[in-house]
Amino acid sequence: MRILAITGGHSYDRAAFADLLDALPGEVTWREHPDAAIGPDDLADHDVSLHYDMPGTLPEPHDPPDSLRECLRTARETGHGYVVLHHAIASWANWDDWAEFVGGRYLYRPGTVRGTPRPDSGYRHAVDQRITVQDATHPVTAGLPDHLDLVDETYLCEVFEDSVTPLLRTDAPMTDDVHFSTALAMSGQRDERAGWQHDEGSSLVGWCRTNGASRLVYLQPGDTATTLAHPGYRSLVANSLSWAARSS
Repeated sequence: MRILAITGGHSYDRAAFADLLDALPGEVTWREHPDAAIGPDDLADHDVSLHYDMPGTLPEPHDPPDSLRECLRTARETGHGYVVLHHAIASWANWDDWAEFVGGRYLYRPGTVRGTPRPDSGYRHAVDQRITVQDATHPVTAGLPDHLDLVDETYLCEVFEDSVTPLLRTDAPMTDDVHFSTALAMSGQRDERAGWQHDEGSSLVGWCRTNGASRLVYLQPGDTATTLAHPGYRSLVANSLSWAARSS
């Protein structure tokens, strides 16, 4: 399995992520922004992309290059696989197609999602949570216990449950009284929620979907070194890559 791993655009534990890559079943090529521009020719040399990046959002949103737009446009035919981890759901804040491709959207500022005005998304670090497998028969969850106990960040964000196949749910509360406003954090008021309101969010933290011939898995956990080193989480990522690459 030929894996293209992509990082950058968001802070992360580099050593912990490198250890995760070393544990994966396959040949890994690692690219980091700003030198991680990809196009259809790059993807043709790999079976699956592992996204742990967050381009196009900070410090100000900007549009994706045409080469990346072409990757998503042609995915239905090429069948290239995608595994999207944690903060990579927040990539390309101005690009609706990325959100639809992944199956959810993280808003740094209030915006419009599927034609409806929505508040900015929320975050909460170091949440003690139990993540329960929803479909033990799916190849992504094969061999996993019925639950994983993790301490990891949660997102109160848009999840398109009508467009994805649910795989994992968390028991952590997905409400605005325990999360913090991303827009306030962007304005320098980190870990604040004064005046911010958000509907109760989805408990879904792992899903898969198909875009034509292309398979995709999204896993919300992945913020901490402890999570990246967790045997169950590593099995989950490895299974996701195999399924998305159609190698299992």
